[in-house]
Amino acid sequence: MTMKPFDDDSASTTIGELAVENGTGAVTLSGSLEITRDKAGLKRAQALKTLADAICQELEADDLPDHVAVAAATTQAVANPFA
Repeated sequence: MTMKPFDDDSASTTIGELAVENGTGAVTLSGSLEITRDKAGLKRAQALKTLADAICQELEADDLPDHVAVAAATTQAVANPFA
């Protein structure tokens, strides 16, 4: 993994089907990750551990607030292009 957690708002990576999107205020994980009992599963588990360790190191090195305000998702209606 070459992504440094919380470093920018553009980096992303994947581990199996798990998408990891970097942000300066949050790291977002979405999707699923199957860790099978084989060498491929071990590789995915190690990648997940590396990611979790990097996130924890960044958080532990900072003076963190109790909570961060999370921006509400905004939606916008658009015309149906198939209508």
